[in-house]
Amino acid sequence: MRIIFGILSLYFLLAAPVQAAGQAMLQTEQNGRVEQTTLVWLNDRALRMDLTHPPAEILLHQGSLYAISQIGGLSVVASVASADQLAQALGQGAGVLDQINHEMASSVSRFEATGHQETIAGIRGEQYRVVWVDQQGKSHTDVAVLSHAPVVVELTRALQNMAVAANKGRDARMIEFLRKGWGVLRYGQAYRLESISEKSPEPSLLALPTQSIDVQGILQGLSR
Repeated sequence: MRIIFGILSLYFLLAAPVQAAGQAMLQTEQNGRVEQTTLVWLNDRALRMDLTHPPAEILLHQGSLYAISQIGGLSVVASVASADQLAQALGQGAGVLDQINHEMASSVSRFEATGHQETIAGIRGEQYRVVWVDQQGKSHTDVAVLSHAPVVVELTRALQNMAVAANKGRDARMIEFLRKGWGVLRYGQAYRLESISEKSPEPSLLALPTQSIDVQGILQGLSR
């Protein structure tokens, strides 16, 4: 389930307020595998991401991160304080975490407009070439399509808050994007918005389950 970690590796820093709710469909591609993910949010501290591999929800609730899965019709909730814990909750190995570190940008050496535009999810965006250096010192060049549309910027900030909750550090690309007031419509082939709207989701979609198994509570009880 590399989709969540590919997304998280793009979003860090700048926790500016997000007020408007919305919904979006995100398409990601990792190692040639294309997946679609539904995103709904009420504000910058309440965001839900529905995964398909494995079937699960990642929920940002009041600034804290939770992984929610279903077993026998009952919700299993795991509170996670880092990407490492999130990987464990979703049954992922260390290889995924290594991928995150390789995709993290320690610096941006060039950020320039190409002069081209693309229309993505019905929104016209500006194409930028981004040259960045990873934490191992290797240089990469990607193309991003960015927009000042408020709904896109709001989703970008909500996603970066989810990444901050995963506690994996700061990504230099997002510092640059958000400092200039841009939201991300597309980043390379890894991230592309298929649709986005300001339609508010039902608040119940972003609430913690009322009946669930608390994984941490069980483990703490066993350790006593």
